[in-house]
Amino acid sequence: MRFFSTLSGLLLAGVALGQSSSSCALQSSDDPLIEYGYSLSFFLDRFYSSIPVNQTFLNDVLNSSTGAYLANFQGLQRQNRLGVRAVQQLGARASGFSAHNCSFTFPSASDGETFVRNVLQLESTVAGAYIALAGYTQAPEAAFLWARLAAEHTAHAYYIASHQVSVLFPSNSSSLVPAYSPGSILSNATGPGHLGQYFHGCVTAPPAPCGETLFISGLTANLGANVSASAAASSSASLSASATPSPSWAKRAY
Repeated sequence: MRFFSTLSGLLLAGVALGQSSSSCALQSSDDPLIEYGYSLSFFLDRFYSSIPVNQTFLNDVLNSSTGAYLANFQGLQRQNRLGVRAVQQLGARASGFSAHNCSFTFPSASDGETFVRNVLQLESTVAGAYIALAGYTQAPEAAFLWARLAAEHTAHAYYIASHQVSVLFPSNSSSLVPAYSPGSILSNATGPGHLGQYFHGCVTAPPAPCGETLFISGLTANLGANVSASAAASSSASLSASATPSPSWAKRAY
């Protein structure tokens, strides 16, 4: 009798473990998140490919020689291509991922200095988008990739900023690295945290996590009652503006 009792307990534990593992695996609900994450990386990849960057183009950029811009920008382009590949590999393990190859437009740059400022703003915006996206999924392998890409693009932005401005970390800062909700990213507004003007409606926001709205502040994020997409974007933008001021280098872009 004790044997069957023990066996029963082990079977129940196995069922519970299976349920737990299953609930953490990629679900069909992750498909829109992966498609959104793919669009972010694909947008940057296309942006880097849109301008033939060479040494002559970068010669007049502030601190071009000390920043080794040509070699590093070639490396940034390579890293962005790897980011696209990483999201594609994640999507291959999802049930219904579909890569939307949008016809993006990009900020124009007639000279190297403008190009570098554009890169700074886009890299910092995409970094903030991936930070927020990590709060939209429960699957560890997806959350891991969003966190990894957020760190990657944050590093890109700070590399550029370190050669453009003298103060990267203001002593009066009241926030962590900015995070931008999908509603903010897809907005047609200009400035840090907005890419809608380049997406032209091709990219769709992923559904709110747990059926609620994720409100992002300077230090944390909180789930609240679900509201319309436009209201969520407005509220998140308001919270970000009041509690998460963009670093000084992000404000300089454009």
